[in-house]
Amino acid sequence: MIGSTLGRYRILETLGRGGMGLVYRAEDPRLEREVALKVVRDDLLSSDEARRRFRLEARALSRLVHPNVATLFDLDSSDGVDFLVMEYVPGDPLSMLLESGSLPEARARSIGLEIAEALQAAHEQGIVHRDLKPSNVIITPRGRAKLLDFGLAHVAAANAGLTRAETSSGMPSVSGTLPYMAPEQLQQRGVDARTDLHALGLVLYEMVSGRRAWAATDPAALMFSIVNDPAPSLAQSRPGTSRELDAVVARCLRKSPADRFPDAAALIRALRGAEAAAGAAAPVPDSSGSGEGVRSLLVLPFENRSGDPAQEFFADGLTDMLITHLAQIGALRVISRTSAMRFKGGGRSVSEIAREVNVQAVVEGSALRVGERVRITVQLLDAVADRSLWAKHYDRDLTDILALQGEVASAIAEEIRVKVTPQEHARLAPGRPVNPAAHVAYLRGRFLWNRWSPDAVRDAIACYEEALEADPTYAPAYAGLADAYSTLGTTRVMAPGEAFTRAKLAAAQGLALDDSLPELHGAMGWVLRNLDWDWAGAERQMLRALELNPGYAMGHDRYAILLSTLGRHEEAIPRVLRALELDPLSLVIYSAVGDVFFWARRFEESITYYRRCHEMDPSFGPGNTDLARSLEHVGRVDEALEYLRRGTAAPDGSVPPSTGLAILQWRAGRYDEARATMAGVMELASKRYVAPFGVASFHAVAGETGVALDWLERAYEQRDGTMTLLGVHPRLDGLRGEPRFRELMARMRLDA
Repeated sequence: MIGSTLGRYRILETLGRGGMGLVYRAEDPRLEREVALKVVRDDLLSSDEARRRFRLEARALSRLVHPNVATLFDLDSSDGVDFLVMEYVPGDPLSMLLESGSLPEARARSIGLEIAEALQAAHEQGIVHRDLKPSNVIITPRGRAKLLDFGLAHVAAANAGLTRAETSSGMPSVSGTLPYMAPEQLQQRGVDARTDLHALGLVLYEMVSGRRAWAATDPAALMFSIVNDPAPSLAQSRPGTSRELDAVVARCLRKSPADRFPDAAALIRALRGAEAAAGAAAPVPDSSGSGEGVRSLLVLPFENRSGDPAQEFFADGLTDMLITHLAQIGALRVISRTSAMRFKGGGRSVSEIAREVNVQAVVEGSALRVGERVRITVQLLDAVADRSLWAKHYDRDLTDILALQGEVASAIAEEIRVKVTPQEHARLAPGRPVNPAAHVAYLRGRFLWNRWSPDAVRDAIACYEEALEADPTYAPAYAGLADAYSTLGTTRVMAPGEAFTRAKLAAAQGLALDDSLPELHGAMGWVLRNLDWDWAGAERQMLRALELNPGYAMGHDRYAILLSTLGRHEEAIPRVLRALELDPLSLVIYSAVGDVFFWARRFEESITYYRRCHEMDPSFGPGNTDLARSLEHVGRVDEALEYLRRGTAAPDGSVPPSTGLAILQWRAGRYDEARATMAGVMELASKRYVAPFGVASFHAVAGETGVALDWLERAYEQRDGTMTLLGVHPRLDGLRGEPRFRELMARMRLDA
């Protein structure tokens, strides 16, 4: 069949075999799109009555249009062959994704919500799937879940008389796939919407636990378990699962349909409630006089007791490391380094600081390094009563510093009686001894990188390279290199293609040494987004980073930006707000929150967060330029121009030419000024890197479609990192109907 035609459709390849027949990928030359053809088995349509019922059912399915459902376009026949014309959904089946193990709870919950929303749309049309399973769910390159064969199992069963058929083993055959069936399917008591919810519970269980709920493989034993055995506990199968999700799955898997959720809408509310509970920050309670009940804390910058200002990096490094260790405890909200460092130097009471960042406890410490020996003093304080709960000092060799950090984190967790899962215990366990020279060079590099200036980042790279010269197996230094090069690429200090290629190499080398470092997975995910445009790979890496360190604020921030890239705004917003909870004084994260609302076209909300960022530090460039961009889109162009000038002005007050300035001038109707500004931009481009995406954006706003598309092609060829925003940037809205634009979206796998 490959290369032949069926009706007007040219068959390109075989996609698979199903209960209804063969499935092909084909081209529709009339509409210039790819489709999936399902060639129906002859025996399913063996009578005129069967064919009539099939057409009626297919007509009903064609009215089911939902973003998480593969749409049925047509039912056709050619030379006696009946076939269905379906939406072709690129991507991988969920079953393939699960071959490599379980998913993080947050990702499983997100996929489950999309499936539940698809079920809700179908059930409202009176359609029951009856064969929901991981192989019938496609995860598109943008990470969306699409449900296939919706209702077609019902169509096939009704027309083939399968309800009382016999298999070759003599056992009764029913419509569906045995491991995902509900008791009423097996007992042939009739199915309804609640049968699909039972199947979704089984899929959720498998996504989170990494295995099917029913262990039996023999059909008879499996049927007995489905009908008679108590459903297994998700929380017992995957320790650390939230109580809320465990309860949702347990209710889905109840034997009687009457005991399950009454409909998909109720299940959706429960899943969203589990999501909110998982991301909620603990409120600050009244002091109890003990550490028990503490679920949020801040590690204040360690005091440098050496008397040598040059050793400040060492004290800051220990602060950073302890924050990282504590943040790996999922039940604890730990304020991230950026916010913590704003309290360096003292001068404020513990209770005042705690109120500002909304925590219940504060950790204070000091560090004294003498040669290759270090003394650390740590104290845990009740933030409300401003009293000590626990204190201890440690004297160790520098080679044992990583083990010491894990020991301190474990001691604090024990004191506050916070739940630590077995996996978290393992991550806090003593690591291998470190090379002192490598570790000190690494700490100096992190100290410099956190300054965020181009010169400091370059100096940080030199420190990481020094660390690797001392110990080529020291994986954290590779994480530092990857982050540093990504910073240079993101800020365009270095050409993005070159910077992200170096970052990818460093991350890969680090992961080959130690794949348990969340920073390495986070760095690799960021590179896969910006360089390779590998959305699925980026998501896997970012989720792995957050699984290893649930309190990784930058990890939540980067994942939110990826989700925005893919248009998954309802997932991105709570994720970036979680990053802000973990790092409430970070200018970068405040700006990112504004960005996520901006890409979601919620411009007024983006303005609110950009203004807060600007109020925290009026000199922070993105706080001004990003605010200008949102003001542009609510029509306040004059105000936008003022903020853009503040954010880009040189020390002498002059405003250099930029595509952003030209766009605002054009929006204000000052066309000659805009053209002059763009001439200045092109002159700059002859001397240094200028992002072609920005040039394309100007021409798109100016209505110069062909020129804009030419520059987007150039941005694609140069791997301009801003191309990741092709699908969501409002400035490109005038191009979205153009065939060249749609083709570019398809090449970047942003159209699924």
